Amino acid sequence: MKVLAVAALALLGACCLEGAAVRREAEAPGAAASEAQLEARVEAAFDALELHLRTLSDYVTKELPDKLKAQEMKQQAKVYLERASQHFAPLAAELRTGAFELFSQLLDFGKRAVQRP
Repeated sequence: MKVLAVAALALLGACCLEGAAVRREAEAPGAAASEAQLEARVEAAFDALELHLRTLSDYVTKELPDKLKAQEMKQQAKVYLERASQHFAPLAAELRTGAFELFSQLLDFGKRAVQRP
């Protein structure tokens, strides 16, 4: 979004500067710009504006949604991992306790078996 705002501000600034330059030249005393030159400059400004708008449109329609989807997928993965952690933490604790009890029973059984001659 920051890139979009910066691009829009840069585009606006470029258009204002071009418009100011055309006005100064038109208002300058003794500088009689021909109609064709003025029209060519205006056409060039519109072409540049069209190119910037097309680039901005391509970014907004193609690249931005992909970036937003990637962010959304990262967020969903984070949520799923948190949920899985919440669900599996009690199971892991129970499994750990059960395994500990099993091994302690096996050790006790082994000790008893060794103590019996």
